Amino acid sequence: MKHKIYILDDHPVVIEGLKKILESQEDLQVVGTSEDASIALEQVEKLKPNVIILDITLKDRSGVDIIKKLKQSFPETHVLVYSMHDENVYAERSLRAGAMGYLMKGDPVSRVLLAIRQILGGGFFFSANLLGSIVSGGGPRSSARGEPGRMLSDRQLEIFEMVGRGFDSHEIASKLELSAKTVDAHKANIRQKLGLDSARELLMEAVRWVEK
Repeated sequence: MKHKIYILDDHPVVIEGLKKILESQEDLQVVGTSEDASIALEQVEKLKPNVIILDITLKDRSGVDIIKKLKQSFPETHVLVYSMHDENVYAERSLRAGAMGYLMKGDPVSRVLLAIRQILGGGFFFSANLLGSIVSGGGPRSSARGEPGRMLSDRQLEIFEMVGRGFDSHEIASKLELSAKTVDAHKANIRQKLGLDSARELLMEAVRWVEK
């Protein structure tokens, strides 16, 4: 029996590449793909994949938020994050949200297949450094103090990234089903945490973060 895999990524080239790799394996079958998180959530309910491979940073949705929704609605489905971002930024958040593994998009094919099979067997696929630091009560090693990936909550990081993509408070509020006033309060807290003096500095820092 083949294990069913679903791919959620906003880059078609990544989807096609992964699909080609996975379908070359006798024990794996790609049952669906999407570039849109909302569509993916609907399809997962119907297709019931064993593993969902997703990017942690999607166009207008937080991958961490999607992981939480998936684990709440489909607890038997395992989540593997496939990201271009270093694990020091997102891996711990992914683990705490319910993901069972974290891969970098530059990893070799053999590591991708190993991660999938390890997760299918009920195991985790994170670096020993990350798991060790979490068990000991710390987090992954961070760079300079004030790094958004370490200083901000999941919601704040989500809003910070949307600011960097050019969304204003009303657009962010609409997408996240919040009030614009709540979004503005989050922005103020983000500025305070990151030591930014103005909305302009917030925008510039957010753009730099998104473009990293």
